[in-house]
Amino acid sequence: MPVPTILARPKPTYWLSYLLVMPVAGFMLAAVIVVGGSAMLGHKPTRPEILTAWAVATTLVTLFAFYIDRRRPHFELTDTALRIGRGSYATEIPLEEIESAVFGLPEHTPWWFRMLRFAPQSRGAHHSISAARANSLFIRFGGRRYVPLCLYYTWVQNGPELMDALRERLRDKLVGADSYTAAEVKALGLARFNRVGTLRG
Repeated sequence: MPVPTILARPKPTYWLSYLLVMPVAGFMLAAVIVVGGSAMLGHKPTRPEILTAWAVATTLVTLFAFYIDRRRPHFELTDTALRIGRGSYATEIPLEEIESAVFGLPEHTPWWFRMLRFAPQSRGAHHSISAARANSLFIRFGGRRYVPLCLYYTWVQNGPELMDALRERLRDKLVGADSYTAAEVKALGLARFNRVGTLRG
């Protein structure tokens, strides 16, 4: 009997967050353009010019982010494969091609990242990333490729369900943390979550 497909993707509230994030990102981009352009041209920008630059920058940043987000954070688990992304960003990993998986990434991280936990302003970010590392499923598959998968985020609809179902389907391929190679530990020092990578060397 076929296993039901599980689809994980951003919740509607994720798109509403654009209303808060994108104007700030647009302001930062506009500031760089306006300040840099003014210095080069020797021109003091007027208020209308600043507002126009902000509006244009916000529009460009929003369109670019939407183009990426509607394709990349899209995960589908069927009875035969795990699909990451869609369209030109999609990578399909047949479950039978998965060689092994480890729950939890290596503890080794760059020294500067470890120092973040001591700074009050960055302690929250350090905790969030550390939690994601601890709850990631490191998947090895053909051609020395891998993906550190973590969908335990509040903004991902069906993310935890997909992760739990995948762990269950890979239970015979789960191995311990002692299986990490030196190359994998190095590559995962700053892991690119939910992105397929290839080991070098």
